[in-house]
Amino acid sequence: MVDNYEKFISKTFLSLGCLFFLIIVVMTFIQVITRYIVNISFPWAEEFLRFSYTCMILFGILTTAQIQVPLLRIMIFERFKYGWLLSSVLYIVMLICLFLLVKGGIKLYEMNINSYYSAFKISISWIYVPFILCLILEMVRVVIAFISLAKTRKVREL
Repeated sequence: MVDNYEKFISKTFLSLGCLFFLIIVVMTFIQVITRYIVNISFPWAEEFLRFSYTCMILFGILTTAQIQVPLLRIMIFERFKYGWLLSSVLYIVMLICLFLLVKGGIKLYEMNINSYYSAFKISISWIYVPFILCLILEMVRVVIAFISLAKTRKVREL
C-alpha cells in the first residue's frame, strides 16, 4: 500500500515539478529577452515565477523519501525486539508535527487572504496552498506507513 502511494506521488508530483521547472525556464528566458532586447518588461512575471518556483520545490520534496539515518534505524529500531514500538512513537510525533505545520499554514493562508499581488491581483495567500497540500500528503504517507507497521510489526523506510 505504501509502495503504490509512493509510486503515485513520485510520478504525479515529479511531472508537476518538471512542468513548473519548464515554466520557470521559459518565462525567465522570455523575461530576459523582452527586457534587454525589446525594452519591454512584464510586471506580473516576477510574481508568477515566485509562485512557480515555490510549487516546483514543494512538489519536488514529495518525490523523494524522507531524510533518514539508516544506521540509527538499524541500530535502534531493527535490533530491538520492540523496535516497532519506538518507530510507532516516532510516527506519532511526526504526525503531530505535521499537523501543527498544516495548522500554521492554514493560519498564514487566512492572514494573507486580503493581501494581493500588485500585478496579478490575486491573493498572496495562494502561495501557501502548495505548502499545505504537500504537508497533508506527507501526513497520508506517514499514516499509511504507521498502519503498515502496526500490521507487520516490521520497521521499514518511510
